[in-house]
Amino acid sequence: MYEYSTYVTSVTDGDTFNTATQRIRLANINTPENSTPEGQKSTTYLRFLIEWKCVRIKSVATDIYGRVVAHVWRYSDNLYINRRMVDSGHANWE
Repeated sequence: MYEYSTYVTSVTDGDTFNTATQRIRLANINTPENSTPEGQKSTTYLRFLIEWKCVRIKSVATDIYGRVVAHVWRYSDNLYINRRMVDSGHANWE
């Protein structure tokens, strides 16, 4: 769909974050719910990776909640966030 760069303003859980204008859901991964210790760890790790940082978004869809579903790279070093969440054990491929 679209590819663009933006800043992450907040992380809501291990696979969802906000920019100034949109809510983004990481494509093709799933993390535990925030109500579990594992979910809280996933959220904390995603915050560490991208909160208040510039990211490159490649959107692939919009989900039923109105979130942009996207592949995401950290702009500074081109780290592919979706894969890093899985490789670190904080998410599973969907």
